[in-house]
Amino acid sequence: MTVRTRYTPKTTRRRTRRDDSRRAVLLTVMFVAGIAVALSLVAGLFVANYYQDHVAPVASVNGEAISKDAVRDRVAVNTSLNKRLVQDYGFLRNQGKITPDEYSTISGTPLTNEYATISSAAQSISGSTGTAADLALQQLALDATLRQYASQHGITVGDQQVKDQIQADSTLPDMRHVMVIGVAPEATPPANAPTAQDQQAALTKAQGYLDEVKAGTKKWADVATEAGGGETKDYGLTSKDHLTLDPDLVDAIFSLAKPNDVTAVMKGQNGSYRFATVTSIVAPYVDTSWEKSLSGDYQAYARAEAVQKAVKAAINKQYIDTATVQRHLQEIVVFPGYSQAGGGDEVKISVMDFAPNHDTSNVQNVPTTDASWNDAKSRADAAVATLRADPSKFATMAQDKTVNDDTSFRTSGGSLPWIPSDIFGATTASGQSGLGLTSVQLAVFASGLTPNTILDPIQEPSFGYVVVKFEGRRPAPDQRIADVQLSLATGADFATVAKQASELADEASKGGDAGWFGRYALEKDQEDAVFSTPVGGVTQAISSGGVWYIYKVIDEQTRLPDATTAASLRTSLFQVWLAQLQSNTGVWTDQAGLTALTPASPSP
Repeated sequence: MTVRTRYTPKTTRRRTRRDDSRRAVLLTVMFVAGIAVALSLVAGLFVANYYQDHVAPVASVNGEAISKDAVRDRVAVNTSLNKRLVQDYGFLRNQGKITPDEYSTISGTPLTNEYATISSAAQSISGSTGTAADLALQQLALDATLRQYASQHGITVGDQQVKDQIQADSTLPDMRHVMVIGVAPEATPPANAPTAQDQQAALTKAQGYLDEVKAGTKKWADVATEAGGGETKDYGLTSKDHLTLDPDLVDAIFSLAKPNDVTAVMKGQNGSYRFATVTSIVAPYVDTSWEKSLSGDYQAYARAEAVQKAVKAAINKQYIDTATVQRHLQEIVVFPGYSQAGGGDEVKISVMDFAPNHDTSNVQNVPTTDASWNDAKSRADAAVATLRADPSKFATMAQDKTVNDDTSFRTSGGSLPWIPSDIFGATTASGQSGLGLTSVQLAVFASGLTPNTILDPIQEPSFGYVVVKFEGRRPAPDQRIADVQLSLATGADFATVAKQASELADEASKGGDAGWFGRYALEKDQEDAVFSTPVGGVTQAISSGGVWYIYKVIDEQTRLPDATTAASLRTSLFQVWLAQLQSNTGVWTDQAGLTALTPASPSP
């Protein structure tokens, strides 16, 4: 048998080189692929991080996203706006057009245009906590809300309107230092509302003050001190759009030709009588470098302002300049006496304080054995003797700083608002700070007191000896409104009850006649109650901010508002409308993401 061996080809140098090349190519491909994968991972991570840090939505309005970068950009715009405003105010100060004190006041009030004022008030749109990012998000959410409304209702804003808005932003308007003297009609306790005689007395007093100022027999400051009260106020340097007074008085103030001119006495919507003067007038100032000095997307900011103005104009035209369904109302209003909520019956008193060493700030540190306590008691006893002979002297004595050591209520002649019993203690039942007049509380809530009673001096460890004129006592607001409801339910005439129980001076004297009201003239809960009640019907009691309201609908017509009502609505209707629009807006906020946009405070 023949044995044959299998032939094995001899490996050539070319095949070796070919295999080596394939391996090299394969390794290269694998290396490149690895690099590509790594780069892809890095790129993916970069994109993800960039998206999370910049593009990811921090909020949405009806599905329209607001990115983190948009919030950062708006913060930059707001910051640069504030800085530029301060620089412009500084220019006016350096030119001697405003005083250093006026500069200090207004430069601490940034973003003074109407757009920022409204947007910063729109807290509900973003769950604001007050940071720069919060304010920016409020604005951006407001922008989206109004932009969407404008788009849906055919309201457009062109480039020229944006340019006009930028010109308006760059102009500091006519500003005036405004001072007002006012007299509020005061009801004679136990009555709740001032009578026609009380109102006439207030008008006569206000006119008398004005006559003294015009005649030069008394300086403005002296008359303001004598008038006192919450209606007399120095409003500082302000523009027309930011003066929170009745529209007719604001118009009169900004019509004054020169400093120290005075307006006539005018009756306010709250029933008070006021007149005003201006101590300085600052002409409008245009900042020619305004736009180029600002950071961020200021054009978007200006366009948002223009959109808001366009929407506001459309809303005012729809509900003020066009006849709408309105209802004629009678109204009963019951106010809490004190600005801070409290419980229990309320008392009306006037007070003077006689402190050891005439220093009310250090009474608790003066030992009761110190001779200055005896001096304070002697002065208090002398005041009581004088006042029991003539209680009408109380206000004059209370305003005299050589007699009365108290500084809190001196300008109001010692008169305090109606105060619930809960407020007199150091703390209220809800844990808020009270007046710390526990001994006074025991005295003024004693039974049998009659109006104009001058009480014996009352020693308070933190005040000294307090002299009190008792003026009246009444139930708490919730009890007073319950009494009103009971009277109406048992057939009492609405106008008669309003005259007796309503605490709006002007309306009470007219049987609660509040005039005509259309949509957005009242707060939402009041409007809903009024427009769901048939003509001739009476609403349930409605509570808003501690104030109680009851309305009777006496007529309905399609009509235009009268001139006075229209002027008032132009200052308030849009804000009410906007609040209702926002309450129906779908808003989502990533509060954690928003908070992360605000840098942490540096460690001490």
